[in-house]
Amino acid sequence: MSAEKATRSEWHFWHPEHGAFGEGPLLALLGALIGILTGVGAVAFHYLLIIVHNITLYGTWSLQGEIQGRPSPWSWALPLVPTLGALLVVFLARRYGSDIQGAGVTQVLEAAHYRDGHMPRNLALLRPLATAITIGTGGSAGREGPAMQFGAAITAWLNSLFIIPTHRRIHLLGCGVGAGIAAVFNAPLGGWFLAMEIIVPDWRPWTILSTLIATISASQITELFFGDFHLLPMVPAALINQAMHLPLFIALAALNAGAAILFIASLTFTAQYSEKWITNNYLRHALGMFLVGLLLLLAFRLTGHYYLIGGSYAGIGDILSGQLQAGEILLLLLLLKLVATSLTIGSGGSGGIFSPSLFLGASIGSLYAGLLQGWHLLPGQLTGLFALCGMAGMVSATTGALLSAPVMAVELTGSYDALLPAMLTSVVAFAVRRMLLSASIYTLPLRRHGEDVPENHYVLEKPSKTE
Repeated sequence: MSAEKATRSEWHFWHPEHGAFGEGPLLALLGALIGILTGVGAVAFHYLLIIVHNITLYGTWSLQGEIQGRPSPWSWALPLVPTLGALLVVFLARRYGSDIQGAGVTQVLEAAHYRDGHMPRNLALLRPLATAITIGTGGSAGREGPAMQFGAAITAWLNSLFIIPTHRRIHLLGCGVGAGIAAVFNAPLGGWFLAMEIIVPDWRPWTILSTLIATISASQITELFFGDFHLLPMVPAALINQAMHLPLFIALAALNAGAAILFIASLTFTAQYSEKWITNNYLRHALGMFLVGLLLLLAFRLTGHYYLIGGSYAGIGDILSGQLQAGEILLLLLLLKLVATSLTIGSGGSGGIFSPSLFLGASIGSLYAGLLQGWHLLPGQLTGLFALCGMAGMVSATTGALLSAPVMAVELTGSYDALLPAMLTSVVAFAVRRMLLSASIYTLPLRRHGEDVPENHYVLEKPSKTE
């Protein structure tokens, strides 16, 4: 390749003999392509997860949704289902690579900062399969993780078709991550913010536009199949007295920050010491998932529902709608969800931690609102609003996504009037956690392996290797 062509390849993905196709228009097209493919992948993963869930936990073949409100026919043998699923996930990981395990975003960050944006191609298929097995058999993890990693892995295929410079590979990883979360949650703005503040270190116009095109395209694909949906119920969001009530969200943010640190510590402790104490990968993950199965039995016995499975969206919905308000049950489910997610991901499972963070935050917000009502400081109709803001604060403090967390919380519910208190809770929760712990749940595992990656592009401990 001549020196002139080599120089031009830094600015053009594909250039024929006369270099007719510039970076800008092609970025928009690639963003749309990534969004469409990620949306299709998210739909396929949705049905795969339902099939695995209904077959393994209920012994039925059905595409009618994840049924968690009736007892499994396996009764007390239920813990054996996630145990067998764990063995299959470890087999896939040992045969095809450990990148199919974990939360997903951590691996994307590692690829962005230490692998010049390169990711294994096989993740596009194997990651959704591994997560479908983990969650479908009863694991406590979010389904957004594989969708985000699937979208990011599409870049590996595009890299074989185009001449893509490093900074654009990293940008396209961000397009895939944003598209994945937009497709799962029907949250194009939240997905865009998440990609821009966690993955993409570039706020130039074409980068911003192409990333937004990716998230909108992915969301539109899921809407074609499922309609214009909100994953969670809307909550009353109008504050009766903003001047009086807004300071209450600052205290909620502090609670979120403390809970986020506990969640990060629990997951890190489980991962670090389970590897140290149980060196056999099969035994470690099987034991972890057997314990998760026991927690499922306990949760069902106490509530009549397997609230801990997957992202616990049914539980979050019940909290937001006021159907699940008993303080003792909420506190117990909060602790069980934290432990179950730590065991699922920390022992070697595959799935996201975004959705579990939503459940933890909603539980904390509802418990906090209950205390305020007991002290006659809060009207009862605002419990759902505090649960929603607890979701935003918990996700922000846990993941470092201080802008995308409140945007996504209101997109998930359609409660756009709640954006102001959600943003206040999110920013304060992030700030408090930063003062006490400088790493997020995504970056702390990398630091354990000597890879110092900043949690977002607002706070940089050192210049990024991708700059």
